Amino acid sequence: MSSDGPAWGERPESDAPTPPPADPAPQYPTYPGQAPEGDVAGAPHPVAATSAASSPALPAAPPVAPAAEPAGWWIRVAAAFVDFLVPFVLTCVPFVAGFAVAFSGSRYDEATDTVTDVEPGGFVITGLAVVAFLAFDAWNRGLRVGYRGESLGKQLVGVRIVRRDGTVTGPLEGFFRWMIAMFLQWTFVGLLVDLLWPLGNDARQTVHDLAVGTFPIRT
Repeated sequence: MSSDGPAWGERPESDAPTPPPADPAPQYPTYPGQAPEGDVAGAPHPVAATSAASSPALPAAPPVAPAAEPAGWWIRVAAAFVDFLVPFVLTCVPFVAGFAVAFSGSRYDEATDTVTDVEPGGFVITGLAVVAFLAFDAWNRGLRVGYRGESLGKQLVGVRIVRRDGTVTGPLEGFFRWMIAMFLQWTFVGLLVDLLWPLGNDARQTVHDLAVGTFPIRT
């Protein structure tokens, strides 16, 4: 018995004609600022997730002092005494001589309770001595600490003033640090606070150290 149907396992052919392949979509040139084909203008492109993005953000570590031994309180007092003594010795003679010249020929009038015949040139000498003291102190404890990290007194006792990263501040910040110290030390209360402040912190910083971010270390 014969059959005109397809053999076993053979797929029957369809009588419908196969449609022709579709023509590719026309390509048009792009212009600057146009979104790439298939993208929606203004839509963000998907970015693959990275391990850094998936990991939680950790808080920044708190700043720490330089990895060196902080200079003790007594050693800093000794350095400050030397820094004061050097310009005092250099200027005390003209300072006293100026007063001697000013009042050498003066007279005291008991009736009016005034001093007359004062020589003004003596006060000029005294004023120049004060200016010389301040200029030397600004160079020694300000500029010299800025570019070398140490004044004459600090160099003698082995103390160095540095930033958090161990470098010196530079002359400008050193001078600014000296000005803050002079402002605090102008009164007795300010001097006492600035002098005793290092006893309350482990880094042994004074108030003018805290103002510019410097640390006293041993060398």
